Amino acid sequence: MDCRKTGLFICFLRKQQGLTQAELADRIGVTDKAVSRWETGRGFPDVGLLEPLAAALGTSVAELLTGEPLTEEEKAAQSDSALLESLRYTRRMGRKIAAVLLAIAGVLLLLTPLFLAVRTPALCLVGAGLLVLAAEAAWWKGPPLRLGRFSSALLRPGTARAGTVVCLGIAFVLELTPYGAVLNFARMAEDGTIGRFRETYSYFSLMPFGYANFFPLLTGVLTVLLLFLSLVQLFRPRERLGNALFVLDIVGVVFSLLPLLLGLDFFSAVGAAITAALGLAAACLALANRRQAA
Repeated sequence: MDCRKTGLFICFLRKQQGLTQAELADRIGVTDKAVSRWETGRGFPDVGLLEPLAAALGTSVAELLTGEPLTEEEKAAQSDSALLESLRYTRRMGRKIAAVLLAIAGVLLLLTPLFLAVRTPALCLVGAGLLVLAAEAAWWKGPPLRLGRFSSALLRPGTARAGTVVCLGIAFVLELTPYGAVLNFARMAEDGTIGRFRETYSYFSLMPFGYANFFPLLTGVLTVLLLFLSLVQLFRPRERLGNALFVLDIVGVVFSLLPLLLGLDFFSAVGAAITAALGLAAACLALANRRQAA
């Protein structure tokens, strides 16, 4: 596949149909910037967009992939091979990215006991499991998973950005409740025995911060920043801001998980729900950024 050749072909067909970049973008649920990137050869349409793009331009998927008109015989000979090549390329790239991320997470978890004065056998087992999954992701040759088809409206960047705001709003509300941050205390009873008791606080309380559990407050402050910026992104979308939001959200997820990963026993069910909300926000951001850049 030649991105530049396909881009010139898309530009030619769009003008032939009398469409502007914005009109073509609206028909297939992407931004006009995405169409501009395709036509200049700086990007290539996502596999899921090839069929609606071909229909909008009055051509076939095989002709889009080859970047030139084909005869009926050539279409029959090349359509299957071109589509398979595209799908294989996407699947290979997805496996490689997943393998690298899983391998990094697995190595970090395996090395945790070397840097922390805590016993973390469960983390070591999880790390080993992640390395196994990384190896399988890198070398697995089976068919791609079928995740089903969603409507184009649900996959639009604006819908995903709205989902980001909702998830971050849920995380913020949970962080305001006095049940997210946890502190464990030791207390000596009258008979000389030492007992333990647990207190819960809001993520914005300074009490856990004073006991060296910095992560709830850092997560809460970062959530407020993310919520504000995601509202800005919802009404005035910018590609760079979307990428920055995704990175900041991942940092927030890591901050929220650090008490658990470090074996500090500073975690609660509300804390787990906050982490899940931040994770869903990251997924929505990734979808929005991918669709905008598609």
